[in-house]
Amino acid sequence: MKDINLFHTKGSIFLKRIKSKSDISFSDKCDGYLIDGSEKEARKIIASLKDRKEKKIVGLVGADDAFNRRAIETLKVDYLVSPERGNKRDGLKQRDSGINHVVAKLMKEKNISVVIDLSEVGELKGKEKALRLERIIQNIKICRKAGCKIKIVNLSTSKEFLINEKGRKAIGISLGMSSSQVSDATKL
Repeated sequence: MKDINLFHTKGSIFLKRIKSKSDISFSDKCDGYLIDGSEKEARKIIASLKDRKEKKIVGLVGADDAFNRRAIETLKVDYLVSPERGNKRDGLKQRDSGINHVVAKLMKEKNISVVIDLSEVGELKGKEKALRLERIIQNIKICRKAGCKIKIVNLSTSKEFLINEKGRKAIGISLGMSSSQVSDATKL
C-alpha cells in the first residue's frame, strides 16, 4: 500500500516522528522526518539536515496561523501536516483552519503539500471531530482555489489502523474534494 506512515512498510514513505535535534541519528533507516515541536526546534532540526549528503523528506506538524506562515516562508519543508489542529478561535462564518489563501499560494510556489492525517481525526470524538472536519473542508476549498496540493494519509503507528487507498479516496470525496484532487491526494 502506497502511503506515508510512521512505520516501515513496503512501497510506502516511512517518516520518523521527532521533537528535537537529539532524536536524529545517522543510523536512521527512514525516508524522512516528521517534526512535531516548536518553531525554534524545527529550525535547529532543518539546519542539521542541510549538512547531510542524503536528502530526507521533511514534514512539519502545523500549529496556529502565524507559525504555519512563518514555517512556509522560511523553512525548507515538503509537507505541512494537519495545519488545522489545535485550539483555535472560530469566527461566525469562517473557521480558523491554520492556512489562508496567502499561505496556500506560498505553498503552491514552494511545492509544499498539505497533509490530512486520518488517524488523528479518527481518534477524536463528538464536537471536536466535527470542528476538525469543518476546518479540513475549509482547507480543501482554500487549496483548490490556490492550486495547492493536498495529501490524504494515515499517520498511524501500527498496521491495524491503516486505511487503504480506496478508503482514503472515499473520504476525500466525502470531504468535498474534486475527483482530480482525490487522485492526486492518494498518490505519492
